[in-house]
Amino acid sequence: MEVTLKNDRIGIAADTLGAELTSLKTADGLELLWQGDDNHWKSRSPILFPVVGGLPDDQYELEDKRYKMDLHGFARRSEFHLIEKAKESVAFQLRENKETLGQYPYHFVLDVSYTLKDNCLTVGFTIHNRNDRTMLFSIGAHPGFRCPLYEKETMEDYYLQFEKAETASRRFKENGLLTGEKEEILHKESKLRLAHDLFCRDAIILDHLHSDWVELRNDRNSQVIRVEFDGFPYLGIWSARNDGPFVCIEPWYGIDSTHGDSYDLTRKEGIQFLEPETMFQCEHRIIV
Repeated sequence: MEVTLKNDRIGIAADTLGAELTSLKTADGLELLWQGDDNHWKSRSPILFPVVGGLPDDQYELEDKRYKMDLHGFARRSEFHLIEKAKESVAFQLRENKETLGQYPYHFVLDVSYTLKDNCLTVGFTIHNRNDRTMLFSIGAHPGFRCPLYEKETMEDYYLQFEKAETASRRFKENGLLTGEKEEILHKESKLRLAHDLFCRDAIILDHLHSDWVELRNDRNSQVIRVEFDGFPYLGIWSARNDGPFVCIEPWYGIDSTHGDSYDLTRKEGIQFLEPETMFQCEHRIIV
């Protein structure tokens, strides 16, 4: 079921399937969010939980038991419940069920909220550990933005403008896992020019950034999309290898495993530890 929200600056739609954002439009009706297709990428803005990225052989071990879990976890394919709807906000909820317990042996509540204020969309995640033991998890966002936005433009007209000058290395992926390789992609600079060949080796994965936001800008028009990700330790930037006409800007609390890693989930890079009967909260913002 799809739910819509709108004010005089922006409008959105979100679906109970995956609690996924499915539309983000300006006041004059310009669609900013990638709408998915069979050729490049079917999704639009999936939620990554309870893992971000890939696991070795799509498996992990916890408390001497082996579990199977696909790329980015099960939330994106799960039906959420609509728990709150107001004029400019909506909230969805996912709880453990028979299917999730077979992959992830925890009792949990995951709430996802979307709130409009002026030209800002705030996306909130709240995770409640309903167990008497520590819960391990990762969570991340994966919004895809149309790039280019208009005919006669190309991706090469667009660039990412970081809040601060960065010296940062990207981490490479192969066959769904990190390779351990790194390569400097920014050197005391705040602008990353986009091009399809940037993604020939999968996502650009960054960590230890000084910036709290990045903007998708271009040379051909004045449209700007800012993603604020303060507090998130990782940032993914991705587009499909076959010249996908979109770019994803992805704040993450978690990251892919690396080739050769242990199956032990407690040793996975980026994994979060949530104490019994406590909550984890984070949010990112998309400003048009």
